Amino acid sequence: MTGERSRVFVGVPLPEEVLPFVEETQAALPDHADMRVTRAEQLHLTLCFLGEVEATKVERAVRVVSAVPCTMGGVVLLGGYVCLPSEARARVVALDVDDPKGVLTALFERVASGMEREGVFQREGRPFRPHLTIARLGRPGRLRPTSDVRRIPLGIRSVCLYRSILSREGARYEALQSAALIDRSG
Repeated sequence: MTGERSRVFVGVPLPEEVLPFVEETQAALPDHADMRVTRAEQLHLTLCFLGEVEATKVERAVRVVSAVPCTMGGVVLLGGYVCLPSEARARVVALDVDDPKGVLTALFERVASGMEREGVFQREGRPFRPHLTIARLGRPGRLRPTSDVRRIPLGIRSVCLYRSILSREGARYEALQSAALIDRSG
């Protein structure tokens, strides 16, 4: 069907062994009547949100993800609460990602540049800021997590092109294409 459109994005799936840590950070969040925690099957690090695109652009995005070199994996540090866009007007509660070796930055550059060349994506004016969304607020509000969060290593082992299917129960993500990554940094 030529007119078919899909809501798609490129992200890094969260390894299963990190889930208990994320659940612990979600449980430590302050009570907020308008907060929804991110379900385990929704957890990922977003690289590029492509939006609603037609099938031909999805095909081009598949090519870009397929061409990511397997050596682009590595390890980052996950932890530390961050409220976006700010504590005063929070809509998203996330865990910060420390990327001292530039693993995610390089992966973002590779994917974003490929998507731009394919005419599928245009970068935003703000710089790339890796984070893991752990909760969302229905309306912007003041939120300040009070507990400290340790940082844990997070292996970047794959990159995926996802289709986001929206429903009343929340978004469900379907992997359309993935590329396995390995850490060659030693």
